[in-house]
Amino acid sequence: MPANEPLFQATQYLHALQSYWWPFCRIMALFGLAPLFSHRALSVRIRVLLALALTLVLARALPDPPAIEPLSLGALFATLEQIAVGLLLGLALQLVFVVFSLVGEVVSTQMGMSMARYNDPMNGVSSSSILSLLYFLLLALLFLSIDGHLLTVSVLYQSFVHWPVGSGLHYQGFATLAHALGWVFAAAVLITLPVVFCMTLVQFCFGLLNRISPAMNLFSLGFPMAILTGLLCVYLTLPDLPANYLRLTRDLLDNLGTLMRSGADV
Repeated sequence: MPANEPLFQATQYLHALQSYWWPFCRIMALFGLAPLFSHRALSVRIRVLLALALTLVLARALPDPPAIEPLSLGALFATLEQIAVGLLLGLALQLVFVVFSLVGEVVSTQMGMSMARYNDPMNGVSSSSILSLLYFLLLALLFLSIDGHLLTVSVLYQSFVHWPVGSGLHYQGFATLAHALGWVFAAAVLITLPVVFCMTLVQFCFGLLNRISPAMNLFSLGFPMAILTGLLCVYLTLPDLPANYLRLTRDLLDNLGTLMRSGADV
């Protein structure tokens, strides 16, 4: 080797950094939508530090990335691919929280408490109902109690095993996501169905009483009774919240496993 030849070239450093760059892009994209990690209370600096720490821990255990020229169009497409996969996984993990957010909104509307809202910039929305906040707090505690943060890391690692860098995005991923969105609405309907039925029955009874006795003030009597009935229904259904959450989480993980295996088989 000539004496004036440098020991390391800049491209060698770029190729060495690729094994850290691809996981970092996917992890940061996942943290942008994953439950609790995407919460506004967790600042961007903390998310970046968590992503860097997780990248350093997982980089050596992940499959070797393909040899892609760092400063090329292929590297740009690979980076966008990692961001898309991370967003897809984060959105999939967020779906269970979305189910109970819909439950809170529907129950609040049926109770007539949809106007009782609070400013909620933490979740990226202008306002949320009080019951949605209640369900979110309970789900956050359940998420931490079942080591959901470790489960998120496990899903992230399995995604690199089944969807390595450069494998591309497949039709099955988008099809599964579309079916998952339908699954969200179906699960929310099934959970809210008992409460909605009870509230409809109460409103039907007061409507019938108003027809029998038109002089009775339906709003002054029916509105408080609807709220009390709704609170009673929420009180009776809250003990089933952990079981429903675990069942929905198990179904979600089964769908994710099927999605990853189908992507690996393509």
